Amino acid sequence: MAGPHGSRRRRLRRAVLVTCVVLAVLLAVLPHPAITRPWIMPAVQSLVPVLSVVAGLSALLVLVFRQWWAAGVLAAGAVMGLLPTLVPLEPLGAGVGAGVERGTEAEAGALTVLSLNAEYAGVDADALAAAVGAGGAGGTRDAHGSSGVGGVDVLVLVEADEDLVTALQERGALDGLPYRTETIPEEPQGGTAGGAVILSAHPLRSEGVLPRFATHRHFEQPVAVVEHPQLGDVRVVGIHPVPPIGDDFVPSWDDTLRGLDGWQAAHADLPLILAGDFNASLAHPQFRGLADGFTSAAADAGPLPGPTWPVGTWVPPFTAIDHVLLRGLVPLDYERLDFPGTDHRGILTTVAAERVTGVR
Repeated sequence: MAGPHGSRRRRLRRAVLVTCVVLAVLLAVLPHPAITRPWIMPAVQSLVPVLSVVAGLSALLVLVFRQWWAAGVLAAGAVMGLLPTLVPLEPLGAGVGAGVERGTEAEAGALTVLSLNAEYAGVDADALAAAVGAGGAGGTRDAHGSSGVGGVDVLVLVEADEDLVTALQERGALDGLPYRTETIPEEPQGGTAGGAVILSAHPLRSEGVLPRFATHRHFEQPVAVVEHPQLGDVRVVGIHPVPPIGDDFVPSWDDTLRGLDGWQAAHADLPLILAGDFNASLAHPQFRGLADGFTSAAADAGPLPGPTWPVGTWVPPFTAIDHVLLRGLVPLDYERLDFPGTDHRGILTTVAAERVTGVR
């Protein structure tokens, strides 16, 4: 007959197994429901990569105590939770038979894009000016139409204002970016966080701002067509849904991401760059739906390119909500940049034409 100690050990093992099963199921399911009630759901989903790592480490701890089944179940849940958050190395939703060849830069040209949330226009103008490169189109350009090292062809700023643009101009950072979208209103839609601008080294045709998808609050999201000498016309959109925090903001965030998905599907006539602060990561099904068919510039850095927010706070960066999504283009490089004065990392990427070559 088993003694009381053996009985307690069995009960403890069962309790550990049941706990691990419940946690594994919750973690595996968490990245998939596109629900906004309760409003805390998108915030919890943004933690999926962190929770998956914690679950994986916990599985190792359980393994130390020889709880084989419990450790295996928890590790499986961690993997299933993490998988949807990995950056696809091929366009989301692309058919396995679609062959995509990266044309050489000499054939198709290249476009260097810097995208940044300036956090209420508080980004350090000197640091940003240095990153932009005071030369742009007026500086030394290579044979492919790119500004070369240190030069930016397209600058997308969200949470910006005209004072920031003026500060960059005074530092010579915009001498090579003479084309831009409309003046940022003094009181933009959505308040001080709602201002945005696209600046370009190449001629630019403004197409205004995206429609208002959100029912409660929205930020202005500028649209422009950049006329590149080799790539031809490329449509660029400065993306910035409201953050998914609170009963009012979460439905507006959801409406904007879904509205963006419909808008991009209806604008398939040109190569498309969606750049900015999406306030959403691959842990959110709404964002994965929008990104379906696009290539993330982060794919050049592999499936785990690293988080972009928050930076410079007591909380370490834990989520990637700043993105550059490409359709009809492919990334040639990818870099995350830190700037004083903003809690977002900037995204710097060079893109080139995508050529579909047929079935593999």
